[in-house]
Amino acid sequence: MNKTIEVSGSVKLVRKIVKYRAKISIEVTQNPYGDEEITDLAEIKNQYYLALVENGIDVTKFEEDTFEFRTYNYQGEGTMLKYECTSQKEISQLLDIKVPGIYVNLLECKYVIDELLYDEMTEAALVDARLRANNIASKIDRKVGAIVSLVDNRVLNNYWTTFNSYDEFFDLKVIFEIE
Repeated sequence: MNKTIEVSGSVKLVRKIVKYRAKISIEVTQNPYGDEEITDLAEIKNQYYLALVENGIDVTKFEEDTFEFRTYNYQGEGTMLKYECTSQKEISQLLDIKVPGIYVNLLECKYVIDELLYDEMTEAALVDARLRANNIASKIDRKVGAIVSLVDNRVLNNYWTTFNSYDEFFDLKVIFEIE
């Protein structure tokens, strides 16, 4: 008989956003904001940059990548712009600008969990895991013993992901001996 019990301890994930990144395509054949059709890529780009400047966006922060645009399998002429900033207000201003031929493909955030917070979440997840294990073990007239194994698969820093306004959880897989 297996003398272990495996559970996941779970606590609300606390992290902060340190950077935002938008990928914006400029496509001649795509016009998501109205009936006006502009057939010149340079003109679309010019109108977009003018609107950006009017709204206080630093256009020197944009990085253009025509190859990435083609990897999205667009059929028409166009290009991809990438923009990074640290301010939610700034990225919101950028997202509010509507120009024919401009399409926001992706908004990502770079999340960070500091070490102290990680330690606190780990402790809380261990407590939660032990409570879960005790609950299960009591149902089969067993007692929870020492920890045999811990697994934490979460990437803590230096990763980009799509923006998520919902609660996420930090999970720690714990295997206990049972007596």
